[in-house]
Amino acid sequence: MINFTPFPNLETQNLLLRRMNHNDVFDLFQMRNNPRMIEYTDSKLDETTEETLAYIDKMNKGIDENKWIIWAIVHKISGRVIGSISVWNFSSDHTSGELGYGIIPEYQGKGFMKEALLKVVDYSFKVLKLSFIDAYTEESNLKSNKLLEKCSFAEVDRVDDNGFFSDRVYHMVVYRLKNSGVDC
Repeated sequence: MINFTPFPNLETQNLLLRRMNHNDVFDLFQMRNNPRMIEYTDSKLDETTEETLAYIDKMNKGIDENKWIIWAIVHKISGRVIGSISVWNFSSDHTSGELGYGIIPEYQGKGFMKEALLKVVDYSFKVLKLSFIDAYTEESNLKSNKLLEKCSFAEVDRVDDNGFFSDRVYHMVVYRLKNSGVDC
């Protein structure tokens, strides 16, 4: 059985991965209000900090109920929350999950998401004992596709997803990493 109590803080050379809290509202609102952050996803931008606070509460409730785990990605030097990374959509037998992640544009291309991804994959395989992790990314999101491929994720499927918040059809590439070692 998956249990996220106590919450597992994770650390890399440049990042602290920790539970979101209300003190993160400003940084998370800047992320969740940025149109560039939803370019490849069917999401709705937060219009107010109250919406961001509700998001934080919803994410923490899911953690408390062991439905998913999501970390705030904190840049150690600046102290800013620069993104988030999660494992969710666990299989009923808790042998697989789905990876989700995002990082604000000014911190992209600097290797930070790779650091966070490697740490979360390691946690998922060693602590959660997952057999594999899937990641869905829009085919035109070349940076995300490249990151996953660089980290030994392999394409296993393609699916079209009709938008809920838009009329757009998302052409998703499904990547999978099996619990047999990661080499980025």
